[in-house]
Amino acid sequence: MIRILILQWFKWQAASAAQKVLISQYNFKEIQEILDGYWQRYLQFKKEVPKMPTLGGAIMVHLAAMSRGFYVEVTARGQNEKVATQLFYDIAWQVYKKMGKFSWWIAKGGNRSGYDRVLKATQLFRFFPFNSPSYHWEEVQTDYSMVGFNCTKCPVADYFKAHKLSSFCSNTWCALDFPLAQLWNSELERTGSIAEGFDKCDFRWKVNDADLKKK
Repeated sequence: MIRILILQWFKWQAASAAQKVLISQYNFKEIQEILDGYWQRYLQFKKEVPKMPTLGGAIMVHLAAMSRGFYVEVTARGQNEKVATQLFYDIAWQVYKKMGKFSWWIAKGGNRSGYDRVLKATQLFRFFPFNSPSYHWEEVQTDYSMVGFNCTKCPVADYFKAHKLSSFCSNTWCALDFPLAQLWNSELERTGSIAEGFDKCDFRWKVNDADLKKK
């Protein structure tokens, strides 16, 4: 029941964002048709969504299936892959930004700043929805100006790989972490991701010098 409610929230948020983003390419009737069409595709895709050991993992994989539904729906209507990817990125960022702002607000508790706040925000995301054992995380020792860890298992990357959409995953889901870092007063440094064929996603969140607080 909780999963259904959360997925409905994402559906509503995505629909609201889509109305604003898609208007650059489609009229109102076409937008509604796309929203109806991608959801129908998701309802078909979800029958084959792999089961996850955590609620967060399950939600993320279902969102990946929704993302696939949108991409397939838009490209089936004649849109080229590059534009379809950019449209999804723009829509997804509007939703991801809200998740990021909420975690950043919580991370401010106790008057944290700089390193401690970035650390807390990333911990919140890894607690939910990107939580173990659906995801596998590896702690990394860094200096006081950087929060570091690796992701060695990502069910979303696995899902897109199974459907030959790893490039779409890399250019949307993975790429959204970079503006998220800016939202969190930091800069993300990453040399590769699982979606790109690497064995891990290396996350290095470099805290802005002006906002540092030593450990």
